[in-house]
Amino acid sequence: MLTQTGASYAPISNRYIVSLKDRIHSQQDLEFLQEDGFRHLETFQFPEEHFPGFGGDLVLVEAVDPARAQSALSQLERDERVDYAEQDQEISLSLAERQSDTRTPDDLGSLWGLHNRWGKQIDIDAPQAWSKTVGSRSNGPIIAVLDTGIDADHPDLAANLWTNPGEIPGNGKDDDGNGVVDDVHGYNAYYQNGDPDDKDGHGTHCAGTIGAVGNNGIGVVGVNWEARIMPIKIFNNKEKPRTSTSAVLRGISYAGRHGARVTSNSWGGGGRSRSTERAFQKSKAFHVFAAGNDTKDNDEHSHYPSNYDVSNGVAVASIDRSGGLSSFSNFGRQTVDLAAPGSSIYSTVPDDSYGYKSGTSMATPHVSGVAGLMLTMNPNLTNEEIREGLLNSVEASSDLEGKVLTGGRLNAHKALQEVEKRL
Repeated sequence: MLTQTGASYAPISNRYIVSLKDRIHSQQDLEFLQEDGFRHLETFQFPEEHFPGFGGDLVLVEAVDPARAQSALSQLERDERVDYAEQDQEISLSLAERQSDTRTPDDLGSLWGLHNRWGKQIDIDAPQAWSKTVGSRSNGPIIAVLDTGIDADHPDLAANLWTNPGEIPGNGKDDDGNGVVDDVHGYNAYYQNGDPDDKDGHGTHCAGTIGAVGNNGIGVVGVNWEARIMPIKIFNNKEKPRTSTSAVLRGISYAGRHGARVTSNSWGGGGRSRSTERAFQKSKAFHVFAAGNDTKDNDEHSHYPSNYDVSNGVAVASIDRSGGLSSFSNFGRQTVDLAAPGSSIYSTVPDDSYGYKSGTSMATPHVSGVAGLMLTMNPNLTNEEIREGLLNSVEASSDLEGKVLTGGRLNAHKALQEVEKRL
C-alpha cells in the first residue's frame, strides 16, 4: 500500500541557535550569553578549511529562565556580538513509502530505475555508465548519507562503508580527537555518539541505491558497485523518526570535517533555518536534496532543505515506471532541478533484508550515486561542474516539461560523457 506522510516541525522549547558575528577564541567570548539569560550548550564546528567563508561561529543555547525566554531572546538579538538567533526546530521524516559496451552485474534483479528490462526505457542507463566506471572503494569520493543511519552489518553494504582512518575499533577511546568515541563507520548526530545504526530502515534503503556491493551474487546493486558511504544518523530511534536543526548542523559539520565530497539528503520539512542554509552553502561538498512528497509546487510552497539557495547542489523529484512524475512527488519549474526513479524502488533494509520503498527519498540516492561515479572518473570536478554535468545530461521528457528546471530525468551514462569532455 502506498502511503504519504507529510513532514512537520515544531519549535524546541527554550533552545536557540545563535549566529555570532565573530569566531570564538576563548570561553570568555561566550560569557555575555549568561548575562543575556542563556546557558551555552554547544559550539558547532565549521572550520574555515572545510567551510570556507563561513563567518562567525554558531552556538546552541538554552534559556536559563523559560518564563523569560522571549524577553531574553529580544535582548540577545540586540547584542552587538550577535548576527541573528533562531529557534531550534524538531523535524519529522517525510516519505511516501511502499514496503514490501555495457556491464550488467549478477544482482541487478528488479531494479527498474537502473535498467528497465520490462517496459518503457526511462531508467538511468546504468549498465552503459558502468562501462566507464563502477565506482571505487579505494579512491572514490566519500558519500555521506544524512538519514536514519545505516545497517553496517548488511552483507550488501558492509564492504562499501567508509572507515574512519583515525579510529581504532572498540577501544572506547576518541583516537582521532574529534570528540566522538569509536566513530569507526560514521556518526550519530542526534545522540552524539559513534553508533549510526539504523532502527528505521530508511537510511539503509537509500544507501543501497547509492552503493550496494555490485556483482556479488546477492540482493541488489547500487549505482556504485564500489563506494565509500559515510553513515550520518540525524534522526532519533522513535517509531516516527524526528530530527532537529541542531542534529542536522552536527551532521553537516561532521561530513565536511571528515572529507565527504557528496551528501545525500532524503529528508525534509520545517521552516527555513538560516544556519542550516549557510552550512550547506559553505560546505565544500556537493549536496543532493529530496524535493518532498506532498504533491506540491515548491515554487509556491517552499520545501526545505531542497528550496535553500544552494549553488553547490540539486533538488530531485520522483518519476514512476511510466516516466511521469510520481503521484506523490513535489515539483517546481524553478526550484526542482531534475527527476529520477523513485516509485517502487527495491533496495537494502536492516537485518540482511531487502524491500520496496517509494518517495523522492528514493529518487535522491540515484542522483547522489551518479555524482559519485562522476567524481570517481574525475576527482577534480568542481561543484559547479558536477551540477552542470548532471543538468546538461538529462533525458528530456514531455512528461516533465514545466515540472522541473531541466524538463528531464537523470541519465548516468550521459552524465559520465559530460565528465569525459573535461578529462
